[in-house]
Amino acid sequence: MTTDESIISYAVKVNSGSGVLVSALSPAFSYVLTAHHVIGDPIVVNRNGQELNIIGVPYRHPDYDCSIIKVEYQSDISQHIWRGELDAGSRISYVGYPRSNVGSDRPYKIYTGTSNDQAHQLIVCNLDNSPSQESIEGMSGGGVYCIRGGHPFLWGIEARMDDEDADARYGRIRCHSMECFDQIIEANQLAKMAPFYMRCFSNLKSDIFHFNAANPGNVEKLRLKLGQLAEWLIDQNMPAPHDLMVRYKRELLLGDKEPDSTVLDRDLWVAYLEFAVVCSILDAVDVIDEAYLESLDRRRRFMYSCSDDNWLWKLSDLIKSARDMLDANGAILVNSPQENAADLPGAEDIQDVLDDIASSPNFRAMTRIDSAHGDIVKTYSFAHLKGLRNKLVLDKHREYGRSSSGQQLAIFKEYYDRAIKEGS
Repeated sequence: MTTDESIISYAVKVNSGSGVLVSALSPAFSYVLTAHHVIGDPIVVNRNGQELNIIGVPYRHPDYDCSIIKVEYQSDISQHIWRGELDAGSRISYVGYPRSNVGSDRPYKIYTGTSNDQAHQLIVCNLDNSPSQESIEGMSGGGVYCIRGGHPFLWGIEARMDDEDADARYGRIRCHSMECFDQIIEANQLAKMAPFYMRCFSNLKSDIFHFNAANPGNVEKLRLKLGQLAEWLIDQNMPAPHDLMVRYKRELLLGDKEPDSTVLDRDLWVAYLEFAVVCSILDAVDVIDEAYLESLDRRRRFMYSCSDDNWLWKLSDLIKSARDMLDANGAILVNSPQENAADLPGAEDIQDVLDDIASSPNFRAMTRIDSAHGDIVKTYSFAHLKGLRNKLVLDKHREYGRSSSGQQLAIFKEYYDRAIKEGS
């Protein structure tokens, strides 16, 4: 699906205007974000020509022209939201259903443009080719997107053209930031805007520990056992992905360049569930709650990158994170899309990074690498979950195949425990 196809797929027609579908932490409904002035009585929301059932009355912001409408649950929404600022001049896309396109085989329209300014929860953008007000009538309530890493992120909802003088309304649109809609949700105690799978790890348990071994049957009993452990942890009220996202925020992300929105990636939370299962095995715990997380935070952390670059390129970021987050002998388990990842960094990889850090003026101003702090750094462990899977499960599938289910889990524990300790 192209970027344009993605943003079009979430665009809806709301009475005389437009709107955008976003997911909520509920299996019962989804949200439509729109400008309040386009909503009619009765409310009619159409998606791809199909009318959606409306749930209750719309929720309106007390100060701004924006509203949230509950509609029947839409299972195919994977909308990403950008809540940060954009530099002036950043490229944007704006999508909606102009009246001029009604009845055509292309009822929507996409404009491109640039961000101009953002203040007091209002965003102003300049559209390319300066379309007139008549050209975009019907697009009020449409979504304004920024593109990051080739993916569209919903940044605002258009409400009107910016100029007060009707004769000057060419190409400048005024939009409400996502903060306005967050305020509606908070004031009305509604479910948060986030992918539904963030509501509970039970939505992700079928995706964990897929072992593509040369003989899958050899590790099938292990996979089932790990799945049972995951189900048990979930049943014991393991914190939901959304709760963990709020708890850790960017501490889950590998490097400063990782987009904030990565914390909503489904793959991150599938990997986190695997991390939680591994931790429960290594620590012989059967409940993951706030007390356990408190005990874990200075010992072992999970970090994720959405890049499929070699994870060893980011050892410097990992070491810096470890210095901030871990006590001596702590470990960071990494995951990323890199399928052929090395399980552990080599001793030379670590030393090269330490030498590079030690040579920087900023580091010398804080502490020397051969100080006591530097000695602590050398006790940290770093490992890649896919690399561990490849080396400790897939490469050893025959050993697992010769063992019973209970023995397989003991083998798994021994290998993972040894590998993480040897990674320091």
